[in-house]
Amino acid sequence: MSTSSGMRIPSESGADTDTTDPYRRMTQTFPRLTDEQVARARCFGQVEELRAGTVLFRRGDRSADFFVVLEGSIEVYHEAPDGTLQVITVHGPQQFTGELDLFNDRKTLVNGRMGEDGQVARLHRPEFRRLLVAAPDISEAVMRALILRRLGLIQHGQATVLVAGPPTTADTLRVLRFLERNGYPVTAIDPAAGPSASELLSRYGLGGRRTWPVVVYRPDRFLENPTNRELAHHLGLAEELDPALVFDLAVVGAGPAGLAAAVYAASEGLRTVVLEAEAPGGQAGTSSMIENYLGFPIGVTGQALAGRAQVQAQKFGARIVLPRLVAGLDCSQRPYTITLEDGDRLRARTVVVATGARYRRLDLPGRAGFEGNGIHYAATLMEAGLCEGEDVVVVGGANSAGQAAVFLSRHARQVHMLIRGPGLSEGMSRYLEDRIAASDRILVHPHTELTGLDGDEHLSRVRWADNQTGAMETRTIANVFLMLGATPNTDWLRGCLETDHRGFVRVGTDVTDRRMYADDAQPAGLETSLPGVFAVGDVRAGSVKRVASAVGEGSVVVSAVHHALADHSV
Repeated sequence: MSTSSGMRIPSESGADTDTTDPYRRMTQTFPRLTDEQVARARCFGQVEELRAGTVLFRRGDRSADFFVVLEGSIEVYHEAPDGTLQVITVHGPQQFTGELDLFNDRKTLVNGRMGEDGQVARLHRPEFRRLLVAAPDISEAVMRALILRRLGLIQHGQATVLVAGPPTTADTLRVLRFLERNGYPVTAIDPAAGPSASELLSRYGLGGRRTWPVVVYRPDRFLENPTNRELAHHLGLAEELDPALVFDLAVVGAGPAGLAAAVYAASEGLRTVVLEAEAPGGQAGTSSMIENYLGFPIGVTGQALAGRAQVQAQKFGARIVLPRLVAGLDCSQRPYTITLEDGDRLRARTVVVATGARYRRLDLPGRAGFEGNGIHYAATLMEAGLCEGEDVVVVGGANSAGQAAVFLSRHARQVHMLIRGPGLSEGMSRYLEDRIAASDRILVHPHTELTGLDGDEHLSRVRWADNQTGAMETRTIANVFLMLGATPNTDWLRGCLETDHRGFVRVGTDVTDRRMYADDAQPAGLETSLPGVFAVGDVRAGSVKRVASAVGEGSVVVSAVHHALADHSV
C-alpha cells in the first residue's frame, strides 16, 4: 500500500478562525505540553528509542498505549477506500497520541507509526490513568484534545465505516442512528445516488444485489443488515464481561441519571459498570437542544451532554458496556446477579436502576410497519434531514414534543403539533411555549388526535380528527414524530421490586413492602423494596421528568450506595 497525505491541517499560526472545526483549533486539538509537563509525564511511563516506520498501534487494537513524543515524530493515519494510507496528523516533540478509545477497551480507530527516528515516552493504560489523576493540568489538556480529535474524525469523514443503504428505510436509519449516537465516524451513501455511488461501492466490492444496509468496516469485510449487537461486535464497540468479577455497583441504563451515578461512584473509588441497551443518553440523548440545563446558557444537545458524561465516567474508571440489554435481576441473594439478553451474567453488591421510560406508542393500524419508515421517536439532525422543506407532524404537548417542534421548524416547511387536550402541557417550559407561539412554521392543533396512517413501504399520508367536532383532515405527510407520555422500562425486573400501578419503581417512604428489611430498618430515600437496589430518574415513581433532576438523583444516590455497601459486607 502507498501512503498519501490526507487532510491538510493548518498551522497554529493560520488565520482561519472557524471554531466549529476541531482541526482549526490546533492549540487545543493538537496541543504541545510544556517542558515541565513532559518531564512529569515521562516519569509515569518508559522511555523508548524507536526507528522510523515502527508501528505503535493499529486500527482494531484494544488498549492502545499513550505516547508522548520526546524526539522525532509520530504519524497518525487511516486506510482510504482505495487502499492508500492517508495521514491525519503528525505529532512532533512535546505532543501526544490518542483519542477517546484511550478510556475504554473498544477497538482503536486509527493507526500510528514513527514518522522518523525518535524517542517517546510510552504509558500503558494504568500508567495513563495515574497520570490523569496526579496531574490535573495535563489531564485538562489531554481530555479536551481527545474529545476534539474524535469530533474531527467524524466531521471530516476519517477512519469511518461505510454505510450503504436507501436513506429513508428503517434499518438504514437504525444503523446510522446507532453509530451516530455512539460517536462512531460514518460515511453514508445511497446506492441509488448515481454513477459516483456505484463507483464507490464497486471499490468496496459491493457490486450486484445486496440486503441493505451494507456496513463496510474494512475494505474486504462487510455486514448485510446487521443487528446493533452484531455491528458493535465487529466494530469493537462491545466489551467483554468477566463473569468472575464482582462490581461494587452496577448501573442499568446510561441516561442522565445513570451516567451521573457512574461519574460519582467511579470518582469515589467504587468499581462501577454501566449496562446500556443502545447508546448513552437515554431519551435525553435524542433531544435536539436542551436550553434550560444549568451551565449551558446557549443550550446543549442531548447527545453532546451524554457524550461528555460518558467520557467523564470512563475517565474515573467506570466501564460502560453496550449494547447490552438486561433481561432479569436475581434478587434472591447478594451479590445480586444481573442476566443479559444473550445469557451473560454479572454480579454486583449494589444496583442502581436507571432504565428510564420510553415514549408511548399509538394503537393505530399499520403503525408498527411505519416505525423507522416515517414514524420516529427522536428528532435529531438525521431525522431532520429527511424532512427538509416538507410538512411534518409532532404528536404530543410536553417538553420533548416542544423541543422537537422547535428544532424541526428550522428544516421543515410546516410543523403540525397535534395535542389531544386544549393546548400545550402545563408542565412545558415557558421558553418553549414562547418559541412555539412566535414561530410561523409551527401550527398547534388542540383537541386533535392522529387517526390514520397510509403508504406503501414508507409513510406518505396521515389523517387526524378533532376529538370535539369529529372533523377529519388528510394530509400528504411522510414523517410523524411521536412524543407521547412515558412507559417505564421495568419489564426486566419481573416482580423483584415494588412498583406503582403504572410500573414505575417505588422508593423510600413510598415503599409499602418492607419484608426484605430488618425489623427497624426502612429504605433510604432512593432505595427500593430490595436493600441495596436503588431507582433514579424517569423510572422512579413520582420523578420530575427533567434532565437536571435526573442528574441530581444519580449524584445523590451514590451516598446511599456507600451506606449499603458498608452495612452489608459481601
